[in-house]
Amino acid sequence: MMPAIGIRRGHSADLAAVAQLLASAGLPTADLASAHDFQSWVIEAKGSILGVIGLERFGREALLRSLAVASEHRQRGLARKLVARLEHDAQAVGIQQLVLLTETAEAFFRRLGYSIADRSQVSDDVKQSAEFRILCPVSAVCMSKVLGDG
Repeated sequence: MMPAIGIRRGHSADLAAVAQLLASAGLPTADLASAHDFQSWVIEAKGSILGVIGLERFGREALLRSLAVASEHRQRGLARKLVARLEHDAQAVGIQQLVLLTETAEAFFRRLGYSIADRSQVSDDVKQSAEFRILCPVSAVCMSKVLGDG
């Protein structure tokens, strides 16, 4: 039986554990401390971080990034819960559209209502993020989702 889990906002004290989790999933960590208006959420049980998701805000648009769940806790719906919490909190603060880049999770995000987006349609602010400029290859699929009524 899985212990009780909870999702909370990430704190600076989580940075080392989050960076280790992201690195183990092959995701970029170079700009975690310096990303533009970066927020994170962690899912934990018994004081251990099982998963993380991040958001880099650019006005009413935001970059969903850094979604990872520890390998031994995958296939339990934790990633879906993290995305739902991020979307809820993002919409609550006026974010209308989420954008992401992925090399491995296109099918997962499609199931959650994201669609492939043309990179040229992404705002210039988002394109200036390290994620778009240097951290993700041009082969990464760009996806987006409008939150709520838009």
